Amino acid sequence: MTAITYRTTLTQYVPSDGTVLTRLCAWCGKFIEGAREGQRIAARYHELSQLSGPDLARQGLTRQTLVRAALTGT
Repeated sequence: MTAITYRTTLTQYVPSDGTVLTRLCAWCGKFIEGAREGQRIAARYHELSQLSGPDLARQGLTRQTLVRAALTGT
């Protein structure tokens, strides 16, 4: 069996310990996590904003407290 290798010139720019790549992947992961959390907050706000005043009152909320409830998830 023959081993096939492929060498690129980019390897000289990437540190061998992978710190840059590790940091980039961690940053991307946190960015995606933040975007998903934003989508969840928006969905909670939309759901709460569709409720009537009496329905909000039953949950202990008012129109003024919708944003805080959506952000905290309570």
